[in-house]
Amino acid sequence: MKFFQNSVSAVVIVTLVIGVAAGFIFGLTLPLAVSSENERVVAYEEVAAQSAVEEAAKIAIEMGTDSAEYGLAYETLPGVQKYDGPALAQAMPIETKESWLSWMRNSRNDNPVFLEERWNLAQSFVLTSELKRSEDVRAFLLAPREHFVRARNRGLEYADTWLPIGYGATITDPDVVAMMTTTLNIQSGERVLEIGTGSGYQSALLSYLTTEVYTIEIIKPLFIETDGLYRDLEKSYPSYSTINRKLGDGYYGWEKYAPFEKILVTCAIDHIPPPLLRQLSPGGIMVLPLGPPGRQYIMEVKKDAAEDGSITLSRRDVYNGLRVKFIPFRDEAGSSYSAPAAEENS
Repeated sequence: MKFFQNSVSAVVIVTLVIGVAAGFIFGLTLPLAVSSENERVVAYEEVAAQSAVEEAAKIAIEMGTDSAEYGLAYETLPGVQKYDGPALAQAMPIETKESWLSWMRNSRNDNPVFLEERWNLAQSFVLTSELKRSEDVRAFLLAPREHFVRARNRGLEYADTWLPIGYGATITDPDVVAMMTTTLNIQSGERVLEIGTGSGYQSALLSYLTTEVYTIEIIKPLFIETDGLYRDLEKSYPSYSTINRKLGDGYYGWEKYAPFEKILVTCAIDHIPPPLLRQLSPGGIMVLPLGPPGRQYIMEVKKDAAEDGSITLSRRDVYNGLRVKFIPFRDEAGSSYSAPAAEENS
C-alpha cells in the first residue's frame, strides 16, 4: 500500500510539473500572439503616444547596437560620385501601363507581384492631383514601397493607409507622401532635407528627383534598421547610395550642409522650427504637418527674400482644410516640441 501511494504521488508530481510548464509556455506565447495581432490594428493615437525613447532604448539593448559606431553624431555620407537617380527616372517610359511594366521587368529587380498595384496607386493619385508633375509620377513608380513596409504588415504594401513600423513610428500614407512630394516641386540637383527618416520610403522616392537628399532620424534603433535596409538595397537600387543620413535631432536641421532649397518634415509640430527656417534657402519651400496632435494640416511654407534683404513667409494649406495625423516631433528626451497645452487639449 505504501508503494502504491508513493507511485501515485510521483505521477501527480510529474503531471503537475508538466502542467505548470505548459501553462508557463502558453502564458508567454499567447500574449505575444495577441500583442502581434494588436499591433496591426492599433489606433494611430496609441502609436503616436508610445514612448519612442523608452522603446528605442529597450530595443537597442536587445539588438546589441548600443555602440560608439552609432552615437548621436553618426552620419552615413555617400562619396563624391553620385548615381543619377533622376536620369534613370527620365529614361523610364510611362506613356502606357504595358510599356512601363515591360521596362520594369527588363530593367529592374522589383518583385513583379507588386508592379500593377504600384501603377494603379500612382494613377489614382494623378486623378486626385496628389501627383501632378511627370517627375513625381516617375519617382513614385520607381520607389518599391514593399521593401519599406515592415514584415508585420505584409499584404498591405500598397494599401493607402499609414502603418506602424515599430519604435512608436509609422510609414506615412502613400497619398500623403505623394502630396507632400508634389508640393515640394523638387528640381534635379536641389538640396533636400528630410526630418524623420522613419521607414526610409520617402527618401527613397526623393532619390529619383535629386542626387542631394539629406535625412535625419532621432530614434536610434530605427535609424540603424533603416540605414541597414538602404545598404542591403543599394545593389538593386543604387540611387539609395546617394542618400545622406544622420542620427540626431532634426529640430536643429543639418547646419553643415545648409542651405537647403527644400525641407520636408514628417512629424507634427505646432510651430515652424527656427533652425529649419534659417537653413531654408531664399525662394525655398518647406512642407510640414503643422498643428497640435490630432489637428494637423499639411502646410506649404515659402521663404522669399526682398532686395533689401528682408524675409517674408507665405503659407498654404495644401489639402484645403483636411486634417492629417502624424506622430509628434520629439527631442532626444522624448518630449514633444509642441506646447503641452496643445497636446492636452487635442
